Amino acid sequence: MPKIGRPLKGQTPKNISLQLRINEKTAYQLKQCANSLHISRTEIIEKGVEIVYNEVVKKEQKYDIL
Repeated sequence: MPKIGRPLKGQTPKNISLQLRINEKTAYQLKQCANSLHISRTEIIEKGVEIVYNEVVKKEQKYDIL
């Protein structure tokens, strides 16, 4: 039986829903970034999380070497 519904945009299904509260400034910045880059707000948030995560991993690796 063929699958029905919206096709996936990326490789990984997005099956976790997250609700958050942000202030007006952050909401404006998020919208501006999404509009400027022509991507969704979700993709902006994912990129931000990836940047912060990579910084954390890099910092942890630095301390593992010492």
